Amino acid sequence: MIRNLRVRNFGVIEEIEVELGSGLTVMTGETGAGKSMLLDALMLLAGGRADTSMLRAGCDEASVEGVFALSPELATRLEERGLEAAGDEVLVRRTITAQGRGKAWVNGCLVTVSILQQVMRGFVDIAGQLEHASLYDEDNHRALVDRFGGLDADGGPRARYHERFEERRRALGRLADLGGDEREVRARVEYLRFQVKELDGVTPRPGEEVALEQERRRLAGASRLQALAQAADDLLATREVNASDLLREAGQRLIEMEKLDPGVSGARERVAASLAELDEGCRALSRYLSLIDLDPARLRDVEERLDLLKSLSRKYGVPVDELGRRREALVVELDQLERRAELRAEVERELATLDEALARQAAVLTRARREAGQALEQRVGEALARLALKNARFSVDLTPAAPSALGADSVRFLFAPNPGEPARPLARTASGGEASRVMLAIKAVLAATERVTVSVLDEVDTGVGGAVADVVGRLIKDISTHRQVLCITHLPQVAAHAARHLRIEKHLTGGRVQSTIEVLGSLDARSDELARMLSGVEVSKEARAAAQVLIAGAARAESPPPARRKRDVRAARERRTA
Repeated sequence: MIRNLRVRNFGVIEEIEVELGSGLTVMTGETGAGKSMLLDALMLLAGGRADTSMLRAGCDEASVEGVFALSPELATRLEERGLEAAGDEVLVRRTITAQGRGKAWVNGCLVTVSILQQVMRGFVDIAGQLEHASLYDEDNHRALVDRFGGLDADGGPRARYHERFEERRRALGRLADLGGDEREVRARVEYLRFQVKELDGVTPRPGEEVALEQERRRLAGASRLQALAQAADDLLATREVNASDLLREAGQRLIEMEKLDPGVSGARERVAASLAELDEGCRALSRYLSLIDLDPARLRDVEERLDLLKSLSRKYGVPVDELGRRREALVVELDQLERRAELRAEVERELATLDEALARQAAVLTRARREAGQALEQRVGEALARLALKNARFSVDLTPAAPSALGADSVRFLFAPNPGEPARPLARTASGGEASRVMLAIKAVLAATERVTVSVLDEVDTGVGGAVADVVGRLIKDISTHRQVLCITHLPQVAAHAARHLRIEKHLTGGRVQSTIEVLGSLDARSDELARMLSGVEVSKEARAAAQVLIAGAARAESPPPARRKRDVRAARERRTA
């Protein structure tokens, strides 16, 4: 349920803020007053597409804010996307700029429109004047039957069928991978064998490339290394005047000084330690000199090995260290192709099993759809009788179809407006007014089964009037017992059933048109508005009296008379006793 709505710089709306309640809220006003702009604003909050044409002329930014009641499912969706729930409400905000850029926030967190759509999906249902046209599209009929019967729920028969269907689709993909032209397969086998043999002849070791690079640099610079090491050894130990001898001589001087002044013992100890480190360094340098290898043949071998590894790395498009894994993948593919006949037979046996399972699940889904379709026929028929179409016949036609991801049935709604006429597809038999009533009947039937919390009806009562208009109002009121309903209407018979009545008006202020919204809280205010809808600009006493009659009649229709309630209670008690 949406509790508050605030709209700024949106079309003819400069700024409107309104508090919305549960049940049925109707919005009335002259054509062009801005009623549909409020619905466009709601579509934005539900993740609808933003358009710069929605921006009020001369403004740099438009904004829409809505406060929704937090439901358990909505809280779960927020948590799954790392969005915090603040108390028992969810604040959604959208902005549109003149440059075409827009932003969305959920509880103050900036989100993408895609995330907003995921969060709000299924909570707001907006039906326009021409939505009955969607009933002409038979692709929608199967979805409506599944929704009514709960067949599309997680773990339901359609979900179980879809799981089997996807398993079969994946098996078909594997079978296709094992197919192909025999000559192409043989050529591929020969090429794979060549590649595996080529990699077998190399067999790179882990880290080999790095080790070879280091050895190559060492071998290539062996002469230079030898010269530098020899020069260092000369300076440290082998020259006539070298660092080792000088350090020993300095140490002897310090020993003689220490006899006269013990205070130089620290210096003497550090020099002795340095001499020990120097001797160790000289020995290490001598060992290094003995290991320097001036071996041009080895250098050529190392360079050739490196060139080979890098060449294969480029050829197979993987690092040198990945060549081993690449060989393993080639071996697996080669094995599959060499065992193609055997593997195809395995997949074909699997497909036969999956075909049987899919057929069983399709039969289960078909039975469930048939039962749901029959129940939907009955319920919609009852609703149509209330809408002055008691002689019309609505039926759900279920016929076999090629298996698809949604089942092995095609579903279409048939309609016969008069007795004795054959039922035909809605698009060929129902007038605009009849289609509107069929759509309302289906919405009323689905109201208790859908998870929608806000239903928006934009002049869906088009094409009806008189006594039928009152029945339409009652039907919309019934829908509002299961969810919040926001209804734009020009029919006073429908507006009379409102729990909350909003009047949208446009005014010329400062040379510009702007819309305002007024909550009609008193009986007199509601009567005046309904009287205006009945008689036009000039509101007569007769129109006002007729409006009050409509409101009183709608109030009486909301609850059965006491005697009826007593009978219902007595009947319920008798059923429990039985």
